[in-house]
Order: sequence, then structure tokens, then C-alpha cells
Amino acid sequence: MRWTLNRLLLAVLVCGGIVLGGASFSSRIALAPNASWEGELDFEHGGRLDFELELPPDAVLSRVTLLSDVAELQLCGQPLEAVADVHDALYDGSGADGPPALVFDCLGPDPVGGTTWYFAAYWPFAGLPRVGNQVVRRTTVTLEVETFNARVDAQLTAGEPFASALDEASGGFRTFRIDVPAGAPALRLDLFEVSSDLDLYARAGGQILALGDDAAFAENGWGHETLVLDARSEPPLAAGAWYIDVVDALGPTRTLPFKILASFDAAAPERLRALPTIPSARGASGVARALHAVVEITTSEGSGSGTLLGRKGWILTNAHVIGTQERPEIVVSLTLDPTLPAEELFRAGLARIDFERDLALLQIESGLYGQALPQGYALPTLELGSAAGLTIGDPLWLIGYPSTGGTGSRVTISATRGIVAGFERADFGVLIKTDAEITRGNSGGAALDERGLLVGVPSSTVEDGSGQIGYVHPIDALPAEWLELLAR
Repeated sequence: MRWTLNRLLLAVLVCGGIVLGGASFSSRIALAPNASWEGELDFEHGGRLDFELELPPDAVLSRVTLLSDVAELQLCGQPLEAVADVHDALYDGSGADGPPALVFDCLGPDPVGGTTWYFAAYWPFAGLPRVGNQVVRRTTVTLEVETFNARVDAQLTAGEPFASALDEASGGFRTFRIDVPAGAPALRLDLFEVSSDLDLYARAGGQILALGDDAAFAENGWGHETLVLDARSEPPLAAGAWYIDVVDALGPTRTLPFKILASFDAAAPERLRALPTIPSARGASGVARALHAVVEITTSEGSGSGTLLGRKGWILTNAHVIGTQERPEIVVSLTLDPTLPAEELFRAGLARIDFERDLALLQIESGLYGQALPQGYALPTLELGSAAGLTIGDPLWLIGYPSTGGTGSRVTISATRGIVAGFERADFGVLIKTDAEITRGNSGGAALDERGLLVGVPSSTVEDGSGQIGYVHPIDALPAEWLELLAR
């Protein structure tokens, strides 16, 4: 239910064609909130169809999809005002994957319930389309409209976890109700046993039909969200019915199970404070050992990877993964099952940062809910190696959490293999070049030699559209003082 529209530029470089803006048509086709419309588009007479969709007052999400045999047909739209020129339409539904579609919801910047939305399906080029050697003059088009209204999926009871899931049938959101008694000091909501990036919203007195100051929310880049309402929160806690929405950040690409726990206490529930036993990888290959020691790092500025380097909870990563905040909120996730995204388990603090070397050293400070780590809690680690003995052609493994490593709102751990492709000298040392795949999210992870020792940190790429070379910052480039900290 989070806003998912992107405003995109229209491509014009197709057979030298010219993009046609078109004028607004006085005759618009009325769409129904939950129905399909099928008709013909005449390319010789305008090549455009205009539509309007009046949504019911309690509508919270609507999806409009354009289907046609002509792949280049476009869809655009906006609320409140008919589309005069498709170039100026507020939203473009064209996407790289799948048919053109527009999805809009009550958590976005535009009104949904009780609002009329306007759309245009159009051919964006001057010439007539062709299929093979045949000129296409008319084609059948279908607009599918699916609308979800406000609802309550279940009643929550304080202290009792409730298991649910997001999927296509739910519209990618679930709504719950809980009745807060007079005198309750707080309302705490926790999402757990979740492997996607879920967000939490809460409002008193009725469902959220528009995101305003009367709604509280928790929108972080992790799934184990927590939302606490009390007398000092905005909005403040009040007795009566509260409505809670659970939403996936990207929409339901598959069934996404989760549990939600409500309590009338601001403190973290005891059942959430226990830390799991991390599986042992002793005797396994270097890559297998790294699956537990390479962690996912999430801050308010984004996410990346890091490597655990000691029983004291030291984590090596890139400076650009952490960003420029002086006291960033850092959540650390570990892979317990390689078929699932890493589980958020810890919070870390920034111990050292070196922007010239693009390196940062973190240290785990607590569990996810601020709880102290148990005495003797065993953290997995990787052993340091050295890049000094590497030569061109040596094998190299890169392990981390690239954004290309998943189809949902969170990714699973990935390993790519390549070679030492070369070297390049920087002010602080010699960089390692590699043909192993590095994409956004890999930054800060582990570069392993053939023995499974950590020899560097994947940090950046250089590409020209036909290929890429990745750059690994060697372990040997760590400042001497950092190495002393790790040794102690």
C-alpha cells in the first residue's frame, strides 16, 4: 500500500518516430472500480483513448493495468484533472517488466478515496505500428481495474501474537484493530518472524484513508518494525479503537508471512528478546563459513554488507554504506538460512570511519531491541588474510547482499566468483581489480581468496555499458590503529 508510482521519461528513439502529446479528448470512457474494459484503439485517428475512474469514499488502493498486443502502447494518469497532454501527465505507468500499470494508494501524496482519476492509453509515435511486415491500424486493448476498500482483517488481543500474511489477494496490506483501555500507559506494536521490508501504520478512531498527522508510522528498511504510542508520541495515545496497517514496501511479489504482537507496555516483550543460536560452519569451505559472518547493514540512508571480524562484535564495511550521519542508527542482520533474507538481530555503533579509504569499523552494541548480548554469546567471524601475495589470475569470491540478489523487498545472501583482474595504485595502497560481479548492496562485504581468508572489501565498480570492473579495497589498507583494535 506504500506509494509505488515512478514518474518516468518517455522513450522517443524508435525508428525515428516522434512522440505525440495529443490533446485532451472530450469523450472519456468510464471505468468501474473492479471491472475490465475492452475496446479498440484506432492508430489512424488519434491513437489514443481517454478514461476516468471514480473511486468510492473508502477506497485505499487501486491498480489499473493496460493490456494489448502492441508492446509499445503507453499508459499515463493523474487525479482530479483530465490528461490534456500525455507529456505533462503526473504519472507514467510504463515499466521495464510487464504491461503498463499504475498503482496508487492512500499512503501516497495524492487523494484516492472519493476521487476521480483520469488516464490515457496512447501510441507514443508518429508512424503506425508494425507487427512483422504488417502495418497495424487498429488493435484491441483491455484496461483491468482492481480496487481495494478499507477493511478490518482481524481483532488483536494484547499479549497474544497474531500470524498473518500479505499476498495478491490482500492487496499487499492487512488491517487490524485493537481496543486500548483507559489508563493504558502505551500501545506497542511489533512485527516479527518476517523476511520482507514491512512497514507499520496506526490511527485512532478509524481506518487510514489518507496519510495525515493523525497517523503514526514506522517506515524503516527492515522488517522487524516497532511502533510505540504513548502520551508524548505524535499522535498521542488515546483510549478507544486503534486501526493498524501492515504494508510491504514493494507490494506483494509473493506470499509474505509475518506475526504482529500488540502490548500495553513500552518495553520490548520478553519473547522477542531471545537471540538465536547461530549455526556453526566449522570445517566447511571458506564460502560456507562466510555465509554467517557476512552481515547485512541497514541505516536510514540505505543498506549494504559487512564482515564480522572478532568475538567482540567488530564489523568491517565501507564508509559509504554508513553515510555521513554522526550517530547513525545501524541494524545488523545475519543469515541463519541462506534461502531466506538475513534476520535482523543486532544494533551496532560506529567506532571508526575513514572516508579516504572508504572504510568503516562498527561494533555490535546490543540486540535488536536494546537487550544485552548473553554472556559468551558466540558470533561467527572471518579470519583476516592479506592481499599482498595476490597475483593477476588468482581466484576471488565476493559475498554480500546485492540489490540484484532478490525479487522482493529484501534480498538473500549471494556469492559471485571471479579472478584478480589487475591492480591500481591509490594514495592509501594498491586496489584490487576483479571481474566478479559487484552491484549495489555488495559494498562493504567480503572478498575471499582461495583459502577463504578475507583479503578485501568490495567497494565500487567502473563500467561503460558493455561491462564492468569491480574494485576491492585490500585488508592491508586498514589503518594501523584499526588493526590494533581488532588484535585486542
